[in-house]
Amino acid sequence: MDKNIYMDQQKRKDLNLRLGNLILAISLATVPTAITYGTLSIHGLNICRDLSSKVSPSNKIKEQCDRSAWDTTKSYIILIGFFITLPTWMWFYLSMKKKEINKE
Repeated sequence: MDKNIYMDQQKRKDLNLRLGNLILAISLATVPTAITYGTLSIHGLNICRDLSSKVSPSNKIKEQCDRSAWDTTKSYIILIGFFITLPTWMWFYLSMKKKEINKE
């Protein structure tokens, strides 16, 4: 019976560790995600500017291209955030888990 209580406490502690590290990873990943989002947006707008300088009439193409570049970048924001947050979370979690094991 005592073993079951200990196992439940360990599972709860592990869940708290995972959730806490996930929240920390999400908060720390916001800056790199924003930088990546901004960089991809600027890249898309630069492509549009270059395209519009080579095609005539360029106003309509540039407007459509700019809108398309922003829409494309927005569609990747979740994926960008995920791939930045996941390794950060795993690194925090494994580091904290290692410290916890070394304490015991």
